[in-house]
Amino acid sequence: MIPAFTLTRSMEIHVTRFAGEVAKEEKRPELMPFLLMARDTDGITSASAAGHLLGAREGRRQIAQRLLEQLERSGTLEAQGNEGFKLTEAGHEALKKEAVFIAERGSWEVWHTSDPLLPHNLIQLTDYSESKAFDEVRYDAPKRNTERPHTTLDALKGLPLAPIMGGQRQRIDDLPNNVERLTSKTGTLTWEVAKKSLSLKVGEKSFDLPAPELSHKATFEALLETAGLTSDWDTEAEVLHRDFANLPDESRRDMSEDITFARPVQLLDYGNFDQTTVRRIEINTRNHFDADAWAAWRLEDSIDEVACSRRFEAWCAQAAAPFAAFASLRLPSRAVLAARTRPVQTGAPLSAVAWNLTAAEDWNL
Repeated sequence: MIPAFTLTRSMEIHVTRFAGEVAKEEKRPELMPFLLMARDTDGITSASAAGHLLGAREGRRQIAQRLLEQLERSGTLEAQGNEGFKLTEAGHEALKKEAVFIAERGSWEVWHTSDPLLPHNLIQLTDYSESKAFDEVRYDAPKRNTERPHTTLDALKGLPLAPIMGGQRQRIDDLPNNVERLTSKTGTLTWEVAKKSLSLKVGEKSFDLPAPELSHKATFEALLETAGLTSDWDTEAEVLHRDFANLPDESRRDMSEDITFARPVQLLDYGNFDQTTVRRIEINTRNHFDADAWAAWRLEDSIDEVACSRRFEAWCAQAAAPFAAFASLRLPSRAVLAARTRPVQTGAPLSAVAWNLTAAEDWNL
């Protein structure tokens, strides 16, 4: 089984202020009849709208015209010259949601970034109040840092999006050539691959996002590829082939290994991630020679009391169990192992393992 693991990275979130026009999606039931009429009649004029919807073809024609122009700015109607207005794709969507985008001119602060794991670039979009000129002079406000809009902000223009940090859908309709850049924020993406969980944390707030569709196994195998371990991975058995001689005792004993993937971990088209450690990856050997040596080591390592015949047989079975794919493992007998573990120097004390084996042999247990 592939262990669970988490991928993380930090991102820069640009903070920009600008004076322009932003449309917010709002429930406006009084405008729905105009969209319905445009849909059902394949077009609508100020005269037809005033006559059918406002009750006075001429007297309320100007009111109807203003409402139709407002719907045009919202993107739900498209002007057709002298033929009036026609419903757009956005208009059909507005009828389903019973909401339209209402444009508002003012001053705005937008947080934006670019990351392949995010559904879009818009993190947050809020209005803000300009400080009074008197206060700026009085308190010697610093000079504003104005520049061309960042490419991630430019890309947002005209897109109806729900900010990642929450709120109704909004759309930047008018973006000036020069905007004010403020100090950036830092966001942290956390992708818990096995749980198919992705979240963005900004400050103390965390926001859930749709996780990539890539499976846990496919993501892990892509991670192995970044470290050049693909040839060592047995995709069917889901174990990593390792050389017995190069393993620490803990890995030999547990048949698992912790592997650290150093930063930056470039994973497919998902960008670079921080250094990450995947713990307790199942391991095994790729050849019979290593299987014999590894099983013999595990057998000797398990001897922690007098090695009577019954216990020794059980230890042999446990030592050989991970290597069932290799037929006819050559495990040393109790007598051979007892002789192997005795000290070379005459009179030297026996180790605990040697004593447990020798005692069982001498007493024929």
